[in-house]
Amino acid sequence: MFTKTGLFGVILLAALPAAAQSISQHFSKGSDSCYQRLYSASHLASHPVQKVEAIQLSHVTTDSFSRPGTELALQLAVRLRGSSTWQTPVACSPRGSKLSCALKCDGGRFDVVVKNAGSILITGGSDLYFYDCDGKPRILERLPDDKVFMLHRQPLASCRR
Repeated sequence: MFTKTGLFGVILLAALPAAAQSISQHFSKGSDSCYQRLYSASHLASHPVQKVEAIQLSHVTTDSFSRPGTELALQLAVRLRGSSTWQTPVACSPRGSKLSCALKCDGGRFDVVVKNAGSILITGGSDLYFYDCDGKPRILERLPDDKVFMLHRQPLASCRR
């Protein structure tokens, strides 16, 4: 039988693999990566206020080599209900256990944290503005159902531009 301390130790050990995951295991200058989420019709029906029906965050190593230090060049793409896909470059820097990301032309910001070995969460930040700095922006308002996105690792071919 487990004692309370023994049981706590087992629970703590079981939690270690998820806690030990580093954001650099998901995104680094040395490897390409692709994460996306395509929301099902049933999910969207149960979240009628959610605007995003698909979201993707990808990294191609060749885009990051010219970046200073540990900064990474990522690509964010979202498709809203009944809309076309919006894409924009994103500059991300490691900040402890997360990536802190900013869209070009002061288009907003968000964080990326590890969910588990095959998934990440896009969290925090502000509304996101997709535009070419001098054009009219397309805005993703970060209302409650569009604040946190869980994306899952996909084959690189899923994220090719």
